[in-house]
Amino acid sequence: MTTRWKRLTALLLVLLTLLNAGSALAAEEFWKWGDEFQQWEAWEGQVRVLSTQVYKDELYFVYGRLLLKCHDPESKPEEVMQLKKLLPEEEQPYYAEDNYYGHIVLTAYLFTDGDALYIFAQGMHKVFRIDFVDGEATPVLCAELDFDDVEGVNRESTDGSERVFKPYYSYGRIAKIGEKIYMRGIYGTSQNTKAGFFCFSLENGKGKLLGNVLATTQIVSWQENPEWASTLLIMRNDGHWEWKGDTSYYLDERAVLVYNPETFEPEQTVFAFANLGLENQKEYDLDLGVYHYNPSCTALAVDAESGRFFFLHDDIAWYTDGTTTARGFDRLPEEAYHAAYGFFWKGNYYYMTHGDTLYVCDMSRVPQSAQ
Repeated sequence: MTTRWKRLTALLLVLLTLLNAGSALAAEEFWKWGDEFQQWEAWEGQVRVLSTQVYKDELYFVYGRLLLKCHDPESKPEEVMQLKKLLPEEEQPYYAEDNYYGHIVLTAYLFTDGDALYIFAQGMHKVFRIDFVDGEATPVLCAELDFDDVEGVNRESTDGSERVFKPYYSYGRIAKIGEKIYMRGIYGTSQNTKAGFFCFSLENGKGKLLGNVLATTQIVSWQENPEWASTLLIMRNDGHWEWKGDTSYYLDERAVLVYNPETFEPEQTVFAFANLGLENQKEYDLDLGVYHYNPSCTALAVDAESGRFFFLHDDIAWYTDGTTTARGFDRLPEEAYHAAYGFFWKGNYYYMTHGDTLYVCDMSRVPQSAQ
């Protein structure tokens, strides 16, 4: 082999190595501080990031029994407060007991309207505002929500079920518009479970069912960004078949919509996924013996500075400006439909799974203008 061919061969090997390294990129878990904030013995279960919210350019998150925050993606978290402060003072000594832990921590959801940081403690049916005075965080009770009497929800069994349960928050984001909060929830009976959108007043705690929804439709909140602070966003992941003569075709209605908070009707389309050039990849199900695909797009986030949107589809992270073809930039370590929501913070796209794992995507394939 000539010297020239040896050099070319060596160059090809280097290029292949770089290509293989690039193809191996994948989203990584956000938590990288080991057991530094461990709050109980390992046999009691793994501590996880349970809820997140960007507020005033910092990332706040529930981690076990603590509310923590990070100034930037590389900084070590700081303790903001212990969640036992949500309890009446006389109950705080019992906070470490399992019933209190499950009742409060596992149902503590952060949200914001841009002006303040809030926690919805579902197990207590209470919404707190977190006030910061002289560097100390203090929870202030805003409302106790009345889940026993929600307009539009029948609390009597009509199908013979022994169990009729109260509405409860399921997934997606909680949006606060004025003195009302909006959430996606589950309600019904043990034989007939339904999903719907709910609205609760923070002035009197009363709520109402706004309407039933499909399993893949959810509330999106970008309210940490001033331009989206008063906007109620809904992401639809559905469509329907239509017939024209003997021919049928599928009408893709996947879209991000601005809703009127008073009428709960769509007023504007932010963008439609059908225009982004996505192709649903079929997978073969060994148990069912058929090919199938999941058209859902999940974990929608916005980078307000660049005007780009980020989302997950077919186990790939994508970005788009909403008008041109989307570009995939990272592979996921697990299926995209496991994602509960997404957010963009300081140059990085994050998504939370239903299994309470927070991932941060590799942004090396995203052009600098989109970061």
